[in-house]
Amino acid sequence: MVVPGVAAGPALLAAGTADPSVLLGVPGPIRAAVSFLLVSLFGAVLLARRGATVERAVDRTVDGSPIGFVYGVIAFGLVAFVGGYVVSQAVRVGLGGVVLPIVTVLLGGATLTLAGLGYTVVGTWLTGIEGSRRPWPGAVVGAVLSALPWLVLPPLPAAVVWIAVAAVGLGNTTRRWVHGERTVETEADV
Repeated sequence: MVVPGVAAGPALLAAGTADPSVLLGVPGPIRAAVSFLLVSLFGAVLLARRGATVERAVDRTVDGSPIGFVYGVIAFGLVAFVGGYVVSQAVRVGLGGVVLPIVTVLLGGATLTLAGLGYTVVGTWLTGIEGSRRPWPGAVVGAVLSALPWLVLPPLPAAVVWIAVAAVGLGNTTRRWVHGERTVETEADV
């Protein structure tokens, strides 16, 4: 399972270790701060480059089905599956040492992009409950929400909660993507 600590993976690999237990030894407040910074950074990049995508995702989350949550979890699972498959194939042909750092960075980026979108959507939805939507403050609210599990829970439950909350904001967009009709007209809307 890929969690915000994966972003520290390249630094750990550069230091000569890829041991995940090193991440488990990091104090909760540091994991929370890393999560806040990375999710807010990825959320801000998404808002700056794809603001309309975030707005559509908020609309889909508000109007969508609660079952969309499952699709959000599936999105994270797909990233983990693809990463695991690439690593297993690289190890099989003897390139594990070369591919592992690259895959770690790519998986971390994909996971943080999904989490950045999910938490920005949840935060934007929360800021719009009592008035108009405010996506930029929503990104900050989402980043704060992403930090809370790491601050108050042990690492494994924190990772589960972290993914679950992001999946709420990501789910109905993923559901629409999986079941949507692919035509020239619908792809032009993206």
